[in-house]
Amino acid sequence: MRRWGLVVLAGMLLLAGCSAGTPAPPSDPFAIDERPATAGFYGELHRPPGATDDPIRRPAVLVVGGAEGGLALDPLAAALARKGFVSLAVGYFGLPGLPPTLREIPLEYFATALRVLAAQPGVDPARIVVWGASRGSEVAQLLAVDFPALVRGVVADSPSSVVHASSPSPHVAAWTLAGRPVRWASVAHQDDPRTPGATIDDAAVAGPILTICGGADALWPSCSFADAIAARSPRVTELDYPAAGHTFVGLHLQGVQAPGVAARVAAAGGTSQANTDAAIDAFDRAVRFIAGV
Repeated sequence: MRRWGLVVLAGMLLLAGCSAGTPAPPSDPFAIDERPATAGFYGELHRPPGATDDPIRRPAVLVVGGAEGGLALDPLAAALARKGFVSLAVGYFGLPGLPPTLREIPLEYFATALRVLAAQPGVDPARIVVWGASRGSEVAQLLAVDFPALVRGVVADSPSSVVHASSPSPHVAAWTLAGRPVRWASVAHQDDPRTPGATIDDAAVAGPILTICGGADALWPSCSFADAIAARSPRVTELDYPAAGHTFVGLHLQGVQAPGVAARVAAAGGTSQANTDAAIDAFDRAVRFIAGV
């Protein structure tokens, strides 16, 4: 097996330095700001036109980014809203009122955001999907396992099938639950999709899971992780793009002109054309997946 450990750590550190800090302007000027002091979390809520007046309740999406921090995936939430889904992009470090690094983030923090999303007009609270990219894929799966009443489906984008350590320290938990650290893989085993004690219990996820991965992922072996997720659950649909890199859907929607994106694209792997084609196809398929949850 190719060893990815040093690549992952270096890549996560690179990504963490690209977007955290001053919040970027929202992708949707009509988005509703959610902030820690009032809502209990930092996010941007996007509603489709007419959502508050529509008597039909539809699925909604919580969008969770990765080790880049901030609200880098807000453009993804805005794009999902344009497809008819109330969507909430949530940041969990690197923003005002939040921790400076990905370290000991309570899963209950995301559960608070899920409850707010479920209470929005036009949302069917029994059809909430969590779209987690990269490190956010760990959150998406853990939420589906530990808060099954709040999560119906998961999109695991450039996923991991194991829990990794905090970033940048390999000796501290990234996530906590009920005040206790969620067990994580050691550096020596962080790229083993079946690391004992650190694998995510996807068999316990009651709803469907969609995995999206690139075979040219330069940050970690996301397709091997996706295969491991599928091996644990019969409710997994896999989208595998052999020439694409890491988190290509979100990077495509952010655009290379956005601050820090060009460097992240270069580090993510894959060719420009392969990433673009994969992003367009994966997003369309994910929209159909969400609609069918």
